[in-house]
Amino acid sequence: MGNLSAEFANIVDSQVTDHLSLEEICAGCLEKGLACAVYQLPKSGTKHLIIDLSSGGKIDRLDLDEIGEGFIFHPFSKEDHPAAFINKDIHIVENETSRKPEILYSRLGAQDLKEFPGVGKRPGANKDAPVHGRISIKSSTESQKDSFISLVDRTILEIEKESFQKAVIARIKDIDLPDRFNPFDLFHALSDRYRNAFVYFTYIPGIGSWIGATPEPLIRIDRARKFKTVALAATQAKQPGQDPEDTTWSQKDIEEQAMVSRYIINCFKKIRLREFEEIGPKTYLSGNLVHLRTEYRVDMDQVGFPQLGTVMLELLHPTSAVCGMPKEPSMKFIEIHEDFDREYFSGFLGPVNIREETDIFVNLRCMKIAPGKARLYAGAGIISNSTPEKEWNETEIKMETILRVLKALR
Repeated sequence: MGNLSAEFANIVDSQVTDHLSLEEICAGCLEKGLACAVYQLPKSGTKHLIIDLSSGGKIDRLDLDEIGEGFIFHPFSKEDHPAAFINKDIHIVENETSRKPEILYSRLGAQDLKEFPGVGKRPGANKDAPVHGRISIKSSTESQKDSFISLVDRTILEIEKESFQKAVIARIKDIDLPDRFNPFDLFHALSDRYRNAFVYFTYIPGIGSWIGATPEPLIRIDRARKFKTVALAATQAKQPGQDPEDTTWSQKDIEEQAMVSRYIINCFKKIRLREFEEIGPKTYLSGNLVHLRTEYRVDMDQVGFPQLGTVMLELLHPTSAVCGMPKEPSMKFIEIHEDFDREYFSGFLGPVNIREETDIFVNLRCMKIAPGKARLYAGAGIISNSTPEKEWNETEIKMETILRVLKALR
């Protein structure tokens, strides 16, 4: 196939690769060790595959105007893990109607793409083993629950001492996967079930494989230079047969969502931005969960702030929805008292400058995949009137976003 890092002629837009599937091409990336990301934007129905022929680059700072086109994968804390950027060396889309991959851009020639290593294989496939088997989910032990509740109690005490107003406490759940588990079956199932979420699967050498269906946008910039961010907080399971708009929210839920909204407005104040539109809060449905959500919109050209996306990204992350308020003391508390490494959970990810648009999301409802096993993550926002038992139940509900789809795969 030649040197993958060499320059190749562009493939004509809209060329259709009848002989390949998105999954087969991505399998080639995994076999060759190339960084890649396959994703579906909320309500779009179109799947995108971004491939980096140089296996992805580590970055120190994300400048949206300088970084080029690709896919960002950023950790919760850059002190412990690198931020990675998957350059758009190949961009393939698959429409849900035609189900045929369409190459929008490639540095590979057509023949090279046909000979891509691993093409024709299903990831994890083996003629002697089923793609799926029994998903073994380790039940949360009483000691795990007790430990989490104890930490919530301690968090509330710190809030009462005015160390901070809010902290987001997270936990993990480890599961066993079949030996030849295929992540693409899970990706397709998540895409079908959670139409309002950002669904993705990514592999980056040195970082590993992650998959998720997150409901929370961090920032969006469209081709008309309109900026948008969202305050999303409070979580309930959707009640069968109930219109989401009829959801009743507790004072704790309303207060928690208001904190996230104030956090965003304070970020605007720091950069002296007063011209923004506020919409909400409204009840928002994401799969089996409902949340409170407020949107904030800014016309970047009208306010004369072309660097707004980059500046707000630096100010917002980690948001009060995944860290706390104020940011510094709550972050320090989390680092000291959480007994696991969040890695890329509650970081951010998404396509950057693809088709002149940027869509970056908070990495929630996600799972890290390793051979034969996986780790799920979930957190709960703790404020002064939180109830520890309810916060535990909230994390269980959040983990069900992926678990219920995993259990249905056979």
